Amino acid sequence: MDPCQAALSIVNALEEAGFQAYLVGGCVRDRLLGREPEDYDVCTDARPEQIQTLFPRTIATGIRHGTVTVIAGGHPVEVTTFRVEGAYRDGRRPSHVRFVRRVEEDLARRDFTINAMALDRRGRLIDPFGGQGDLKRRVIRTVGAADDRFREDALRMVRAIRLAAQLEFTLHPETEEAIRRMAPDLARLSVERVVQELEKIWKTRRSSKAIASLFRLGMMDHLPPFRRWELPSSACLSPLTVLDEAPSRRMRWALLLHLCGQKPEEAARRLRELRLPRRDVEEIGRLYRSAASWPPFLTEEEGKRRIFRDGIRFCREALELSQRLGAIDAEERLGQSEALNRWSDEMPIRRMGELAVNGKDLIDATGRPSGPWVGHTLERLADAVILGRLANDHQQLIEEGVRIGRDTTADPGDDD
Repeated sequence: MDPCQAALSIVNALEEAGFQAYLVGGCVRDRLLGREPEDYDVCTDARPEQIQTLFPRTIATGIRHGTVTVIAGGHPVEVTTFRVEGAYRDGRRPSHVRFVRRVEEDLARRDFTINAMALDRRGRLIDPFGGQGDLKRRVIRTVGAADDRFREDALRMVRAIRLAAQLEFTLHPETEEAIRRMAPDLARLSVERVVQELEKIWKTRRSSKAIASLFRLGMMDHLPPFRRWELPSSACLSPLTVLDEAPSRRMRWALLLHLCGQKPEEAARRLRELRLPRRDVEEIGRLYRSAASWPPFLTEEEGKRRIFRDGIRFCREALELSQRLGAIDAEERLGQSEALNRWSDEMPIRRMGELAVNGKDLIDATGRPSGPWVGHTLERLADAVILGRLANDHQQLIEEGVRIGRDTTADPGDDD
């Protein structure tokens, strides 16, 4: 059973039990566009407790607001009771919901017309706000007054931008004007919700379109945490199309920092402000710094040392990013890429674990206690091996390691 069949089986079961039930929202939109939906949602006049009784496997994911996740054929499907919503006092969630009997009332609370359509199991479309027409016109338009929808949840402004990029649609003039007018309300959003939308933008084919709109409509001046940064004006931005050509998510984050005028040495701090995971903070920051400082001429020694330190994949990514940052040109990147691949193939080892000796071997051979000298010696041995000055041979490395260890002044760690 595929996700579509799972959702339709839920619709069928609800109807057979005497309830109304429809596919709703993004899955209807995507099906009308001829796209495969990422997930399926169902709406119904059945109450949450009735849904739980009817299906053997359920999760009360948002039962206060009428949502129960039903597991059908191994697929999770959100099933939500028709509802209307009270005031959004926190700018994110309604203060209360009231369950209703008509699907049209439920669709009226949704964000955009193209997301406010429902489809029954016979293929009959419920479209009270002209969503199908907006799909044909390829336009993003709010359900009802844009000011009301954005006042309920300011993140809808960012979603409008993301959907326009994702579907390659345009904003309806009234929707766009409302975003421009209400952009200051974006300051109320949490960083985490903003980043979730940016992560979705990175998955679109035209990320540049979304980021350009965020700047053009004055949204970046109010979005946390960007509103606290010193941002360039949209007129001073570098070409944003570099985002569309970037092959990885972490490269797009690095490019966004660059486009926002943030220096490589500020990367870690800015990435922490974005509340990205620690690993992302380290890797994206390191990638940005490496690319920004990439030399226009790379010697074989430096190239092999970079490969050993960072790995060939990281080096290729940093090299590509350096071109997108304007640090090197396309011809230089092509030449260096070929050289990096050649040097990588030539190197007898590409990581420390492949060295024919380890720290214990050195300690046993020298009779010295463990200490920082061990790491320093291994680094010097590895460097000699990758540059072809020593063979990766256990006996040769032990002899050279003993010599290095004998010449190294005892350090404080030796007495521990």
